[in-house]
Amino acid sequence: MTTKDKRQHVRHAAHIPVDFSVQGRFYDGVIKNISKGGVFIKTSGRFSVGQDISFYFGKENMDGTIVWVHPQGIGVKFEKP
Repeated sequence: MTTKDKRQHVRHAAHIPVDFSVQGRFYDGVIKNISKGGVFIKTSGRFSVGQDISFYFGKENMDGTIVWVHPQGIGVKFEKP
């Protein structure tokens, strides 16, 4: 890890369609990269830092928190890496 890169986990490029929920509303998007600590989901919609998010990945329900918002999507930190 360089001094510029503060990530704890290595990211892996992906293209995985995903359905997820935030505050009881359902959305769709595409996971563009993933690590043990979280994901970046390319999606549209209005989201805020600190919102809880839930989605299924494989056979497991994943919960996390939106930690950053970008015009092209959201960065999510997993509750349990």
